[in-house]
Amino acid sequence: MASHFKQSYVDDHDYEAAASPMAAESITKLHTGEGARKFASTKKREKAKLSRGALIGIAIAALLVIVGGFFIVRGVLNSPMFASEGDLASDGLDLEPQQVEVSVDADSGAVDAGAIEYMGETYSMVALEGTAAVVEIDENGTQRSLFVLPGKPATMFLYDGTLLVPENLADGWDVIAYMVGAESQASPIVGEDGQPVKGSGEITDAHLEGSELVVTDSTGATTRIAL
Repeated sequence: MASHFKQSYVDDHDYEAAASPMAAESITKLHTGEGARKFASTKKREKAKLSRGALIGIAIAALLVIVGGFFIVRGVLNSPMFASEGDLASDGLDLEPQQVEVSVDADSGAVDAGAIEYMGETYSMVALEGTAAVVEIDENGTQRSLFVLPGKPATMFLYDGTLLVPENLADGWDVIAYMVGAESQASPIVGEDGQPVKGSGEITDAHLEGSELVVTDSTGATTRIAL
């Protein structure tokens, strides 16, 4: 009996070529679990790269913080607050106490005073409204009034960055203090009781002895003021 079905035979090589567009020799056989192992290794390498990148970034940031901190600390230590006396002296800053004589003409009120040099500024006195004012003169010659004295100055000191002016008043004497560069208000020196240090008579002598200001007046009394 004749068959009505037409059989078709396909060559094995033709089947292989039709089944895959890849050449047979380019296919690599994977053993059991090999693909999974390769995938896991790739993930680990990526994580390792990320970890190394993060560590490098942290190291760079830490280095920048250390370097920045070094310059900040060096700047602070080089400031006048932390500078040694030798450093300040080499910069031309006179740390030794200074004193200038001051005289006021009783009739004209004219003030004859010496000058104190400190931190590149000059401090002296000028006559003002019948009394005297302490002035600051900068390197350009610009003059600025710091404070006006209520009495007549006898002398002026610079001690530890503070101007000290013993002055005669109508009823005795006191000592005015002004901290240079602090934009503070000039005020009388006070004692341990919180009251201004005063004396009777007129000042006949005033000088520094160590950390004390010694004032002698016309009554013969000597007053020692701790600075």
